[in-house]
Amino acid sequence: MLHKIDPSRDALFLDIDGTLLDIASRPEDVAVPPALVDDLGRLQHKLGGALAFISGRLILEADRLFAPLRLCGAGAHGAEWRLSPGGEVEAGPSLSHELRDELAAAFADLDGVIVEDKIYGVAVHYRRAPRKGGEAGRRVMALAEKRGKEIKIIHGRKVLEVVPSSNDKGTALERLMAVAPFKGRRPVFLGDDTTDLAAIAVCLKKGGLAARVGHGASRRNAFASPATVRAWIHEIAA
Repeated sequence: MLHKIDPSRDALFLDIDGTLLDIASRPEDVAVPPALVDDLGRLQHKLGGALAFISGRLILEADRLFAPLRLCGAGAHGAEWRLSPGGEVEAGPSLSHELRDELAAAFADLDGVIVEDKIYGVAVHYRRAPRKGGEAGRRVMALAEKRGKEIKIIHGRKVLEVVPSSNDKGTALERLMAVAPFKGRRPVFLGDDTTDLAAIAVCLKKGGLAARVGHGASRRNAFASPATVRAWIHEIAA
């Protein structure tokens, strides 16, 4: 587990699903403990605002989950961003309506596979039907091959994310680190999935710290579960 961070010189970036919150079978079924919202609010103040979500979820969805808290952050794997808590959400290119409709139709006959349209990307969840993961992967790859370099596939925990090639959490972290209050601070990033590896790489390149969640607490800079992350946040926010 990470040691306590330095509020005067560190910036903290947090993934949401699987890191702060326990993963649910459907994205809309996650539960946010009320105490976590209070702890994050205190931590935001303690860090001078240098606290941000970097998530596969849309920013407005994160706002809904953690209301009334609003943070800086990036959503949809870096396709959108908000550089100040009270600022507007800005965005890069979205996936075409044609491709999003094609992906939705491609899985209509796979019971238990959920297609989540995030506008800037499409997530194909097979957590409720893990045995269909192989078939889901083949169908996603078949569609991707027709699109060439326009899109890429991010493999997560029982989810396949189809996003524009220019989007990932690493570019999202870079964008946030270029502006106040993050600029000049040491980045600290917590994530749980392969979708977080790009942000981890950028964080370490900048001399920061990164921690994995759910990969065994005995490993260096690791948390056993989202519950241990929430306990750590509670401790450093106090």
